[in-house]
Amino acid sequence: MLNLEKIGNKIADLRKQNNMLQNELADRLYVTHQAVSKWENGKSIPSIEILYEITKLFQVSIDYLLDDSDIRDDDYETQLRIFPRDSVIRKFINRGHLEKEIDKIFYLLNTAERLQLVEMIVLENLSIPIEAYWHLLSSEERIHVLGLVKKRDTNIDLTSIFQQMTREERRLIGMDFGKGMIHVNFNNKKKE
Repeated sequence: MLNLEKIGNKIADLRKQNNMLQNELADRLYVTHQAVSKWENGKSIPSIEILYEITKLFQVSIDYLLDDSDIRDDDYETQLRIFPRDSVIRKFINRGHLEKEIDKIFYLLNTAERLQLVEMIVLENLSIPIEAYWHLLSSEERIHVLGLVKKRDTNIDLTSIFQQMTREERRLIGMDFGKGMIHVNFNNKKKE
């Protein structure tokens, strides 16, 4: 059975997240602001045509609108199915639990999304140590990350993953292991 109150709350939340007033939503959907008010207060439900327009407008699925269950913040599988994938990734980044939860979302992403997430982590200098996600990366993704680290001035400490790196990866960034010290030599920088 449909829970009109939850559907109304979801519509109201989506409207507010998009900085829209009830009048603006009504105008976009060609309905009265009273109709929007009734939906949001759980007194009625939009027609199937209007529900479809709401899904297009806010880029959500019909399942999301009609399902009376709440989606947990860490239920990335459901979020990726219901919401725009870019917004789920950005929300994940903004949550601040990156180190603890990266393994919950990483394998649900396609190749392009995985690279997007890794680039955000590296280029935006997010506070997640490389050892928290290095083991999740494919060999191509590892090379990509090392290329980003080599090209950019980052605070990423590669010594923590040295033992997990292949010879090719070490050579790529000029890392060697001599005299018990790890030396990184690129862009005329040296770390000891």
